[in-house]
Amino acid sequence: MKHKAVKELLRFVLAVFLSVSAVLAVSIFMNGMYLLGIPDPEDVQSVVAEYPGVTDEKKEFTDREHVEQAVKLTGFLRYALFEEPVSGGSPMITITYVLDDGRTVSVSADRETVWWKGRPRAIKDREMFINLAEGIFFLEEVSRP
Repeated sequence: MKHKAVKELLRFVLAVFLSVSAVLAVSIFMNGMYLLGIPDPEDVQSVVAEYPGVTDEKKEFTDREHVEQAVKLTGFLRYALFEEPVSGGSPMITITYVLDDGRTVSVSADRETVWWKGRPRAIKDREMFINLAEGIFFLEEVSRP
């Protein structure tokens, strides 16, 4: 009797695992894969945003609001797992996270490609990251006539 209950429990756990795996796989295929390894906002001391095509100034932000926005912004850099990035492009915007321990982590993107951990990847939702980054960090520069 006990053996049968354990067997039924294992079947149930396997069915749940397979269902969750299938839903996750479909979600990643449809919406793209999130960048893994983005730091937690609590571990970030400051953020440096660069947009060389618009301004030579590097903007550093230490307030919690900008730090949290910069970390959340990477959620729009989901990439297509099976799509090749556009070659020959160069980053438009770079965001560097300065961590509490002094290390830095950078993510760069143009309208179609994200560079993360030294690898280019095709962005699933093109344009969104650049548009939001402009609005959050470079609104004054891009709204000038």
